[in-house]
Amino acid sequence: MAGDDGRIGRIIDAGTRAPSVHNTQPWAVRVHDERHLSLRADPARRLPRTDPQGREMFVSCGAFLLNLRVAAAHEGLDAHARLVPDPDDPMLVARVALGPLTAPGFFDPHLYAAIGARRTARGSRVSTPLDPATVALLGRAVALEQAGLVLVGPRAPAHGALVTAMRRAEAFVVLDGERQEEDRDWLGVPRGGPDGVPADAMGTWFREPVRDVPPAGRDEASGARTFESGATAVIVTTRADGPRDWVVAGQALERMLLVATTRGVQASFATRVLEDPATRAELERACCPESRAQMLLRLGYGTGAPATPRRDLDDVVLGPAPGPALERDRH
Repeated sequence: MAGDDGRIGRIIDAGTRAPSVHNTQPWAVRVHDERHLSLRADPARRLPRTDPQGREMFVSCGAFLLNLRVAAAHEGLDAHARLVPDPDDPMLVARVALGPLTAPGFFDPHLYAAIGARRTARGSRVSTPLDPATVALLGRAVALEQAGLVLVGPRAPAHGALVTAMRRAEAFVVLDGERQEEDRDWLGVPRGGPDGVPADAMGTWFREPVRDVPPAGRDEASGARTFESGATAVIVTTRADGPRDWVVAGQALERMLLVATTRGVQASFATRVLEDPATRAELERACCPESRAQMLLRLGYGTGAPATPRRDLDDVVLGPAPGPALERDRH
């Protein structure tokens, strides 16, 4: 790998700590030289039933990119990322040029430590609502990445519509056998593999499923039931809805999660409602009629969620590109 001092490897490794849908880790990096990287989505890791358009795949890659930028700043480098989803090269997410860090800008030195400390809470671990000052701080973090944050509190007029849409989305999954099979490939897997969500990280509902919904068909956050508590529900939004917007949303999501980690806040994801076009539209009409909803989370104070595995760098870093592709990725 380029870079005798190991900085490139450490920067990429930080990227791999990002959250991803079902912990699929759908990213790949090509190192062209000590100054140029390109980030690509890995279509082999897209979930064809859950994520047919690749929206969550690109959101995941955006979270990877934010970690990479934070890690580069920690290493004394500026990572200038150019988002380039391109119809002629649809899996190319961003071209990154590394240079001397001339000004720290808005990078908080605590964010780098938060990359390793961040965990996804699953089951019922998140239950205490956030104070208004923390919510405002998280909103500023999202705004820095050109995205929006919508708060849906337990007493908000849209809260009932949100829970109803979540329940409908869960019911759709229960009726989709292929979708459940896809879930079983990634959720509740034995610990020791490089990806997926191990059973011991799924929360108590996975070992003791409730109602009549099979574990593999339930949301990782244990479904709409969790939003009936006092925790804080937030929606990350963008103005438009294409691959570039999905990458923007992923960067905003991860910046928010890192800032949340510095405040002792954990997040659980509720993705089902946004994976079905009908329930996503229903949620948007109720909660963010002028924006597109990209991620729904439940935030609360807590620590101790189990870590999920990560792939080795050798599995993430691609080999040298052919000459024409190298030139294209540099422009």
